[in-house]
Amino acid sequence: MLSKSSQVILVTGASSGIGRAVGVELAKRGHRVFGTSRRYDTGFQESGIEFIKMDVRKEEEVRSAIATVIALVGRLDVVVNNAGLGMVGPIENTSDHESREIFETNLFGVLNVCRACIPQMRKQKRGYIINITSLAAQMGLPFRGIYSASKFAVEGFTESLSQEVTQFGIKVVLIEPGDFNTNINEARKVSAFVDPAYRTQSDDILAQVRKEVSEAPTPEAIGRRIASIIEKKNPALRYRVANLTQRFSLTLMRTLPGRVFEYLVMRHYKLK
Repeated sequence: MLSKSSQVILVTGASSGIGRAVGVELAKRGHRVFGTSRRYDTGFQESGIEFIKMDVRKEEEVRSAIATVIALVGRLDVVVNNAGLGMVGPIENTSDHESREIFETNLFGVLNVCRACIPQMRKQKRGYIINITSLAAQMGLPFRGIYSASKFAVEGFTESLSQEVTQFGIKVVLIEPGDFNTNINEARKVSAFVDPAYRTQSDDILAQVRKEVSEAPTPEAIGRRIASIIEKKNPALRYRVANLTQRFSLTLMRTLPGRVFEYLVMRHYKLK
C-alpha cells in the first residue's frame, strides 16, 4: 500500500540507461514505478519497477498502457518521458527514413505519452510531466543535427505545454542531461551512407562521442534530481544535469557572438 508521500510514476524506456536509473531511484524512495519497454512483457518486475510492454511510437499502445496503470492504481501522478534514440551522421546523407525514425521516437513518442496522460492529470487537478531532452537541445552539434533537431522540437512544445496545462495543476519540466555512461553507445543510430567528403570527420566524431560517453558517470544523478523535483510545489521549467564544463558551454553560447561559439564547438570536435 502506498504511503501518503508516495507517488504513482510512469517512466518510458525504463529497461536500461537513464530510464532504468530513474526508475530504480524512485522505487527505492517508496514510489510505485511503472516502466515501459519494448523488451519486457507486461507484468515483469525488476529492481522495484513494474514493466508494461509499450512502444511510444504506437499511439494505441501508449493509451492502453496508461489506462492499465490507472485501472490498477486509480491515478497517475508523474510521467517521465525518457525513451529516445541517438544518431550520428551528416545531415546531407541522412535519409528521410532515418530522420523519421529519430523523430517518431524522440518527438512523436513524447507527444503520444503527453496526450494520453493529460486527461487523467486534469481530472486529478495535479501531476508532473518530466520530459528528458539533452544539452544538444540547446545547441546544434556537428554530425548530430537530426538528433539535435528532434530534441529542440521537444523543448519547444514542452514550453508551450507548460503554459497550457498549469491551469489544471500540472507541472511540466525539462531535464537536459549532459553525457552519461549508458547503453546509448550500443543503441545509437549511424547514417547508413556517408559520402566520402564527410567520412573521416563523421567517423572521428562518432569515435569521440563514444569515448566521451564511456568515460562519463553513470546516470543515477538524474534519478536523484527527478526525485527532488516531484517533491517541489513549483519546480523550475529546466534542470541541467551535466558536468561543469558542459554547463559552462551553455553560458558561453549565450555570451559569445554566434560565430565565435561555433568556432569553439568545431575546435572541440577537431573540425578546425
